[in-house]
Amino acid sequence: MLTLCHNYFRVVHNSKNNKDATQNVSKRKFAFGVFILLLVAILWVVSSELTRYIYIEKKLERPFLVTYVRSSLLIVYLLVLCFTPPTRDPCRPADYTQLLEPVAETDDENYFTESTNSLGDSTFVPVRAGETTDSDDAAPRAVRFNKVAEVRVMSAAMAGEALLARLSWAASVRASEHAQRRAAAAATRRHLKLAMLFCVPWFISNYLYRLSILYASTNSACVYTSSTSALALSLGAVFAQAPQDHFTLSKCIAVLLTACSLVVLGVSESHQSNWIAVLAALGSAACYAIHLVMFRHELRKGDGINSPLLVGLVGCACGCIAWMVGGALAAAGLEVAELPSPRLWSWLLLDAALGPLTQETLWLL
Repeated sequence: MLTLCHNYFRVVHNSKNNKDATQNVSKRKFAFGVFILLLVAILWVVSSELTRYIYIEKKLERPFLVTYVRSSLLIVYLLVLCFTPPTRDPCRPADYTQLLEPVAETDDENYFTESTNSLGDSTFVPVRAGETTDSDDAAPRAVRFNKVAEVRVMSAAMAGEALLARLSWAASVRASEHAQRRAAAAATRRHLKLAMLFCVPWFISNYLYRLSILYASTNSACVYTSSTSALALSLGAVFAQAPQDHFTLSKCIAVLLTACSLVVLGVSESHQSNWIAVLAALGSAACYAIHLVMFRHELRKGDGINSPLLVGLVGCACGCIAWMVGGALAAAGLEVAELPSPRLWSWLLLDAALGPLTQETLWLL
């Protein structure tokens, strides 16, 4: 049921005002994204206060249980994908009546140039024994030809289109459906591997943040955890994959200001701050920065990511694997291994719904 909808043909409608419309849509999306980002920040603080309320007022000082319930609830995304019909049929045949860009009429002799065709470089192989060329004729020739044949390899995309063009209409539709189903299955397997990779730093980051709230105020924990941006910039510059990832003056100023704010906060609260909470908050920021750098690295591969599917699989992976961490904590005596009372489950589910479930939905928007 978990199949991805791919549009392999990428057919778009041409319009004279397409560029202006795209710019207007981009501006509206940017403004909407800023608003959603502010809303996510507000919900983040509200969710932290609710978690601290559960710790103090409800006497449920179990950060791992809170983190486990919050993470496992992300499986709701898989249920939505399973029972929601796709918005677009991925196996719909292409509409060849519209092109991406208007193509000027050219002569057949001048069309296949080095810049327009998608064939590979030329390679020359000797003619096999038994084959004849123009140079084998008995009559003398003014021009002689080498006994080699030119071979040019067709690209995979062009070969696929050529194969579909040679099939009948019904056979081409069946071939397209089969190819797209295989591609969707391969993409789903790739998302499973990414979920197993991303769930580790994501869960550790959330657990350390809930642990810091247990020993410190919400304001201090939020400020320490907000150093994620500076750590993400630093890690991106160390493992730079593009020129824009390197350090610039603005990035250096941002990292230095963040570091100065953390030093000032640590000095001002040195007499009352718990170093376990400080180290847990900084560890949460470091793990989430690693998660962001890894996610950006996958995005730059150009393979495409179905974000709702990935988030749902991350929640499923956390629910299936993270309970072993809870067993280890219980064996070490750091947390009790027992279910809470039924009256506390409503608070845990409310905290989970207000936390990652709502925040990830807004973040995806």
